[in-house]
Amino acid sequence: MARKNSRKKRKKQQQVNGFAFPVPFAGIVVVAAALALGYVWLGCQCEALGDEIKMVESARVELNKKYLNAEYRWVRTKSPRSMEIALQRHGLDMDWPRAGQIVRLKRGATQRGLGRGALSSGVRVAQVKRNVLHE
Repeated sequence: MARKNSRKKRKKQQQVNGFAFPVPFAGIVVVAAALALGYVWLGCQCEALGDEIKMVESARVELNKKYLNAEYRWVRTKSPRSMEIALQRHGLDMDWPRAGQIVRLKRGATQRGLGRGALSSGVRVAQVKRNVLHE
């Protein structure tokens, strides 16, 4: 009888209760699900970046309009006629400089006493030329 019981035990151990799912197929399903979720996540990220780009581009257009408007106002303000009007409005009595008061600076002029080492170290020298007119 002992033999009969051991055969039944072996048969019970070999029988599987429920549905048997192959392990390699389960691995493929898990990898495919992970790739699908990654694809959806990337799509959401791309859409969010697209919305942000649209928002930044619209802000850029607005800032460009403000810049052009400010530049136009500045050009109008710094014209000689506008300067005279502003001086009169504020009650300032100023006049344009005379020829003797104008100092012109030329770029790239070197002083005789300085060598190349002084200029390469960041020291800049300008040549001063005064208009000397006897008024």
